[in-house]
Amino acid sequence: EVKSYIKDENYLEELASSPNEQLGNLSILNELLVEYKPKNFDDCVKWARLKYETLYHNDIVQLLTVYPENKTDAKGVPFWSGTKRRPSPLKFDADKDTDYEFIVAASNMFASVFGIEKCTDKKAIQKALSSVQLPKFVPDESMKIAATEEEAAEEKKGKKEEKEESNEGVVEQINKLTASLPPPSSIKDLDINPAKFEKDDPTNFHIDFITACSNLRAMNYRIKMESKHQTKFIAGKIIPAIATTTAMVTGMVCMEWYKIIQEFKLEAYRNSYANLALPMVTASEPFFPLKKEVKLFGEKKGEKLSFSSWDVIEIKIGNEMMKTFLRHFTKTYGYKVAGLAYGSFSLYQSMQKGEKWMKKRLKMPLGDVVQEISGQPLPKTDYLKLNLICHNPEENEDTPMDERVVEFPPVRFYYK
Repeated sequence: EVKSYIKDENYLEELASSPNEQLGNLSILNELLVEYKPKNFDDCVKWARLKYETLYHNDIVQLLTVYPENKTDAKGVPFWSGTKRRPSPLKFDADKDTDYEFIVAASNMFASVFGIEKCTDKKAIQKALSSVQLPKFVPDESMKIAATEEEAAEEKKGKKEEKEESNEGVVEQINKLTASLPPPSSIKDLDINPAKFEKDDPTNFHIDFITACSNLRAMNYRIKMESKHQTKFIAGKIIPAIATTTAMVTGMVCMEWYKIIQEFKLEAYRNSYANLALPMVTASEPFFPLKKEVKLFGEKKGEKLSFSSWDVIEIKIGNEMMKTFLRHFTKTYGYKVAGLAYGSFSLYQSMQKGEKWMKKRLKMPLGDVVQEISGQPLPKTDYLKLNLICHNPEENEDTPMDERVVEFPPVRFYYK
């Protein structure tokens, strides 16, 4: 959201057209660019300490205010009974391992987002913690928290009915948040990078953060805590492999690599299947990959493009504007691009080409579009792998729906 706000001059205008998201997104921008925007690592420690207080103390105190220990339902059954375990708020103690580990992981992750140098020096972190001033928390006794799905549905219905009545207050809040934001031009050099989860990098604090968060919540509810190792298994959805199977598969793969290195003919390769529980091992000759054929137009009119899942189209025109890339493809192959994507990120849809934001995107260098939409740095290779589908130039009213778009092989777009 922050990157979009900085780079897209029409961001606030477009956000206003999505009222369901407007207040939430503006609140996020206010938190990251105004209220808690860090200037140094000490500010990151402050943010982490306040998050701890909110998540593991204040929220629990609020819950216990709405549902105190002696609370009963309409039938007189104690609320905190059966599967409902009454939580306890945590009191922060920097000398406790779990509390301190949360601060270290959270502050370092927050620092990474803003391009601030990481820090694990205990004395420096303890000093920063000692200067944090906590705002006084007073639980709201009038607040309602849904305890069942029925109550949640009723609460949602009530909020919908009250929406029009409270619209004036929401508008005032939106205007206040919008006015608080700094002009995009004043923060255009802000180095901000969204964190992308990676379980195997011990320096990014991701697993440390998840471990600390889950264990602190477990402490709230007196549930057994887990080790960092076990947390990594759960968070990464890792399925333990049987060593014997792994060794056998590795051996089979290496055998095929020897054939590749020695440039054996296709008949020498094998697809292998093994099931040690039976036990059974089978091998078969691989088939040639299935090929598709596309009739070409444009500069290649009269030619046919035959390709399999291993083939790519190479386009070497430099990091030109996206509209230049689309025109080059149409001119060369005679097909208008219907959709263009980079991995799971959609870069272009022909049905949206009339939109203001799409017109702006079409004038940007394609490499820049990829970087902005994905939120990731460009790969170290000198090309981008793009996927596209095209309109069928021979389409008419009798053309079946599945033939109105034509699939092409992936495109290697050389942006360097």
